[in-house]
Amino acid sequence: MATEDQQALALSWVFGASAHIKHSVVNLSDGYTDKICYLAANTAVIYDKRLRRQVFLQGHTSPITCIVTTEDRSHVITADTGPEALLVVWNVRTGLPSRTVSAPHRHGVHTMDVSADGQWLASVSAPDPETGEQEVALWSMGALLTPADAAPPGSAPGPLRPSVLTAVPAGDVQHSLRFSPNNPQELISNGRRRVYFWSWAPGSPRFQYYSPPLRSRDFKQSVGDFVCSVFVPGTTQALTGTTDGDLVVWDEQGIAAQVGTSATDRRAIKLMRIHSCPLTLLATVGDFIVSGGEDGYVRFFDPLLRIVAWFEDLAAGPITSVAFSAVLPDRLAHAEAADTLNRFMVPDFVVATRHSRIVSVQSATFEEYDADRRRGASVLDSLLADVVDLAAHPTRAEFCVLGGRGCGLQRWDSIAHCLINTRAFDASQRGSGSCLAYSRDGSLLAVGFGSGHLHILNGDDFSDAHVCRNTGAGLTRLAVSSTGAHIAAADEQHQLLLYAFLPYKQIMRWEYIGRCRSHHGPIAAVVFGESPSGQTRLLSVGGDGRVVEYDLVNSSIAGGMQVVSFYDFPPGGGAPTSLTFAPPLQYFRAFAADTHLLVSDDSYKIRVFNPDKPAVEATFLGPTFGGPITQLVMFKSPTSAATGTPEGGAFLAYRTAERVVGLIAWPLDGDPGRTMGLIAHPGEVRALTISYDGRKLMTVGADGTLAAWDINTAPLERFAAANAASGPEARWAAVLGDEELLREMRDYFVYAQIKTQGEDAIEPRDIPGTVPVEMVPDLMRAAGFYPSESDIDNLLNHVQYMAHSRDLDALPAIALCDFISLYVNHRPLFNVTAADIEAAFRELGAKGEPAKLTREQLLSLLQGAGEQMSAEELTAALSALTGAPAPDKAMPPAVSAPAFAADVLGFDADTVEGAGAS
Repeated sequence: MATEDQQALALSWVFGASAHIKHSVVNLSDGYTDKICYLAANTAVIYDKRLRRQVFLQGHTSPITCIVTTEDRSHVITADTGPEALLVVWNVRTGLPSRTVSAPHRHGVHTMDVSADGQWLASVSAPDPETGEQEVALWSMGALLTPADAAPPGSAPGPLRPSVLTAVPAGDVQHSLRFSPNNPQELISNGRRRVYFWSWAPGSPRFQYYSPPLRSRDFKQSVGDFVCSVFVPGTTQALTGTTDGDLVVWDEQGIAAQVGTSATDRRAIKLMRIHSCPLTLLATVGDFIVSGGEDGYVRFFDPLLRIVAWFEDLAAGPITSVAFSAVLPDRLAHAEAADTLNRFMVPDFVVATRHSRIVSVQSATFEEYDADRRRGASVLDSLLADVVDLAAHPTRAEFCVLGGRGCGLQRWDSIAHCLINTRAFDASQRGSGSCLAYSRDGSLLAVGFGSGHLHILNGDDFSDAHVCRNTGAGLTRLAVSSTGAHIAAADEQHQLLLYAFLPYKQIMRWEYIGRCRSHHGPIAAVVFGESPSGQTRLLSVGGDGRVVEYDLVNSSIAGGMQVVSFYDFPPGGGAPTSLTFAPPLQYFRAFAADTHLLVSDDSYKIRVFNPDKPAVEATFLGPTFGGPITQLVMFKSPTSAATGTPEGGAFLAYRTAERVVGLIAWPLDGDPGRTMGLIAHPGEVRALTISYDGRKLMTVGADGTLAAWDINTAPLERFAAANAASGPEARWAAVLGDEELLREMRDYFVYAQIKTQGEDAIEPRDIPGTVPVEMVPDLMRAAGFYPSESDIDNLLNHVQYMAHSRDLDALPAIALCDFISLYVNHRPLFNVTAADIEAAFRELGAKGEPAKLTREQLLSLLQGAGEQMSAEELTAALSALTGAPAPDKAMPPAVSAPAFAADVLGFDADTVEGAGAS
């Protein structure tokens, strides 16, 4: 594993937990330490309640579905589901994995349990997505607790496989599994409508099982869906909880066994109600049965199912987990209670709820008379269950999160990890929460809602400074100007709304200026920023490929919202996905007075856009670790700024739509080595923000967790320094990573130098090591990248950008390293597929299946639309591709997309069909 100094992003704290997973908490308290381990998406968190410290068990890429611990609390076992499913045994003391089992089941583990003697682990696989098939497996804990590298000398350790494996009969997905505390060779599982009793014999590779029938008419009442099952300690009975709050009691048939069944086979003998709401879990501790319900109650029953204790004042939400310490408490709450014959004594425990709360409960508080003392103590403040956006305070170590469905707002201390303030909104009137934005000084907080409402709040106490609704569509993006005098909001109808803080009579108040539908696609980003001259500017970018700048000076209540200019990116490139102002450049740079924007797109490129020209001045390859970038945030690393790096310590943080967040070193150059990314969440990444001091990055996932990451830019800086030492040509050759292509590019480059001097020249050759800029397009075509005319403009603009970055007025010729750099940054990341050609035909008006155009239509479009071809150019191109002497001979009267790809462009038909299928 990488040391902490080698990690650019290191997890420092996790807010929230996997609130909907049953048995998601295990209690590691053993009398010496007071710890719990709980699930938070794809991370298991060991939390020391005394030291208030978290240790992270990281390695899963999918949400962890189940967690168990050994009897001595020395190890924790986690498992997940998904394409890269793992079962991992963790050492609690070190926080490192002792054993990792890849693909324990084909689709991962749905649920698991450890036997009371600690010798066995049983697991039920996740159902097959298509057939619903499952299997039950039995694993040796001795093998699981033996490190993989501890195999005898000379023997190659093979993959660890289960000792017993049996398929579950189809028809009901099993979601609960428990060992019998009396006999480790017996288990019970259940789905929604069926219960299975499993048994195994030493040495047998398969389970024996049976599933007793249960009919509503047997009890003259309906029976709810099954939730979970346990064996009753010390008896032959078993229990299954239902969504009606009932217990189904199973017991051996004895002499009443029916034909074809055994006397030890169990049947349903009783149905009894123990909660007035759905049961959420059943567990056992000692001789007691523990139940939890939707009502938030935890109740204890003896083996005769008589209630002996109840904890009904927790007020923490529906119960999902009850986890007990390894030791009994030292004393009871009242000394006289110890003298009673039937005293209640169990280890202290923690309760997890669906409201993402974890509560520590002392069992002795059952004897307390004061209800407040029976509530337990909150272990961690609970994060909102459905966070949709977050914003870091610009001047303090705090951040705010906005809930979606519940419309809650929370302010957290990012150092003490505690909740500071909350605010609730009326979800019935405001709809769901959607977006947040702080002003630069933190004095106000703008909150947008799905109903179109905008709340402008006081940043400290969350009181309303202004509430308005000027659109019926939901708000999707918010931005506040650096002066705090303007707020811009984008809505679902592709409109941008502008608000200003203006004088009214003798006071200042917020006024609605107007709105502008400047995009015909979703608005991807709205940003305020300053030009180098200090002018505040407002811009937006949409998935329609348009960047729009708005006129803040001339926009008024009377005149409405005004647009300064707009720019449409040429077709053929990716659709924009995010926008931010580029970090400021040093004053002596040739273009230091220019305003630069960074626009990412779904083709994995980041474009440097100058809105004053307007033009794309440079194009760089972005990170390709996950999907396209959906948010870019510029920040300054305090460690880099302190060491006096050339660009003042500027970096970019980014997130993708799914899983990945990371950092990019500034200035951009397209080298993947100056970019890093990691899996921050197992699914959607909803928001990202940087702390006010540039030391922490915070991310929110749809999994219900918020992660805080310590930023350490030293690894990226060390890599940049090592690359600079190796020389530019070696560096870009390594980035290209294709020896054959590199050799061809060198040959083309040398030939271009010869051609520049003249192929028939008789004087001695002078090879300068550079080629004129005018030859760059031809070199790109020779290397397999065929730029359009707009692509060529971008290439030449990029060469000029390179000149300015080197403090030169112009760059008349480029070296081989520049050529490779331009090629890496500008070439498409993916090849053209049949689907792309089909889409292009449909964009041109083709109809039918497959899409067809007449020959005359296609020839007319090639000469009259887009980057037009002259008749001579079209004839020459078609002749080179097909050998036909004239365009009307090169194609049939009706041209389909597959035929055009195969017969004109020369793509292999099988390849085209395969690409289309993909």
